[in-house]
Amino acid sequence: MGFYVNPDNRKFKEDISSQIYVDKTMLLALLNSRICTRDKFLCVSRPRRFGKTMAERMMAAYYSKGCDSARLFSGFKIASDPSFANHLNKYNVIHLDANRFWSQYGERAVGMMAKAVRDDFAESFPEIRFKKTWDIADCMMEAYKKTLIPFVVIFDEYDVFFRDEKASDGIVKGYLDMLNVLFKSDDVSSCIALAYLTGILPIIREKAQSKLNNFKEITFLDPGRFTPFTGFTEEEVKALCEEHSMNFDECRSWYDGYSIKGVEIYAPRSVVYAMEDGEYKPFWNQTSQYGAILDPIMLDIDGMKSDIEAMITGNSIPINTTSFLNTPSKFGCKDDVFTYLCHLGYLAYDSVSQTCSIPNREVRGEWINALSASGDYALLLKSVEASKSVLESVWSCDAKAVADALSSMHERVTSIISYNDEACFQSVMRLAFFYADCYYTIISECPSGKGYADLVFIPYKPNIPALVIELKVRGTSETALEQIRDKRYFAGLDKYVGNMLLVGISYDKDTKKHDCVIEKA
Repeated sequence: MGFYVNPDNRKFKEDISSQIYVDKTMLLALLNSRICTRDKFLCVSRPRRFGKTMAERMMAAYYSKGCDSARLFSGFKIASDPSFANHLNKYNVIHLDANRFWSQYGERAVGMMAKAVRDDFAESFPEIRFKKTWDIADCMMEAYKKTLIPFVVIFDEYDVFFRDEKASDGIVKGYLDMLNVLFKSDDVSSCIALAYLTGILPIIREKAQSKLNNFKEITFLDPGRFTPFTGFTEEEVKALCEEHSMNFDECRSWYDGYSIKGVEIYAPRSVVYAMEDGEYKPFWNQTSQYGAILDPIMLDIDGMKSDIEAMITGNSIPINTTSFLNTPSKFGCKDDVFTYLCHLGYLAYDSVSQTCSIPNREVRGEWINALSASGDYALLLKSVEASKSVLESVWSCDAKAVADALSSMHERVTSIISYNDEACFQSVMRLAFFYADCYYTIISECPSGKGYADLVFIPYKPNIPALVIELKVRGTSETALEQIRDKRYFAGLDKYVGNMLLVGISYDKDTKKHDCVIEKA
């Protein structure tokens, strides 16, 4: 048993002994199906806070010959899978965190990594003589020759040398050479049962693709069958909310927003912290800084400022994700910037519509911090700040204050779309109710009564009135209110009778005036 070679299961034991642990062990069944096949090389990328390290600890505890993990896994889903016993603690394992060596040794990282692993080989296989000049591949081949037991190779933060602009061409080349020998050489490949690389970004196309083109890429934008293991699913979060007596709708507003082909994915770290603390708040900035947003948006490539403004007001924008070379320091167009931010989790990507948007309330706060620091979004941020008072005006039935706020906001956001366009009016409405998701689950085009209500606000905070809002560009606010009544858009909200507001809002294209009427129901 070593630290890097055939590690024990202590880290996994810590994870499952924690106050909150969500069973993701069926990931192992998916990996077992690839063991010792042509599909054994995987590169899995997703943002920080999405459980990459915990998955690796689980893998090491399950595959490593350096421990006996049968009891640890006995209570989890994988224990009932037919493949469980076939692979449990049956392999030599190498588990490395590339970022640890880069952070500690800098330009000497690759050499020190090889030395540390070589020393571990000597301790783990005392009957074998490992020469001091050998690299990791040499040690693997010698151990395999003597034991005939293949390796599971796990690399965390494999992309650190490509992401960090401080890394010289020399160390990048040395690292690429090491990866090439480990994973492209037929001799060494025969020693490998499974290779699992994880990082924030997919394989760097301009530098590493040719070295790692035998790897299947499992990205945050398209994880395929790995989707349920990319983050917490909605079912898992509902169960946690019920267990910890937390409001699920509020949790969804804070941490959801990553919909991957119909599967809702939540940020695990944030959900766990919220359950532990018993309150919802932003945890994103504990592991990242908004500079990840600020630096690329300051470039304003292809006039992407208007797209950012559109996303802040709740819109999705089209994006082409195919041109990005996965190199954070080289953006050829605004699509590259937005694709990069999707990989980092600051934007959510919808592969069906091929659009991106800001996923949730927590991440939106990071965008507001970044835009505030940039100094280029003052008018938009003024409207964002003003939106805090719009709800209060609605709650107090001050229709004039609501109409005046909408007029002011409409003037500020005309740069997004043409002034009289209905889409612009929709953007104004989203901006006006920017902070409404602090109190409500907001449903657009909600099927209700005899049609579809433009907006329905269902409260998840106590003593807050439900809202039914109808918008009119052609017509008056009174006709909007009549439509709510006539088509009974409030159907299904019976429990809020006596604590519900019906809101009609109109915009006159000729006078460029907004009007509002509010009625208690």
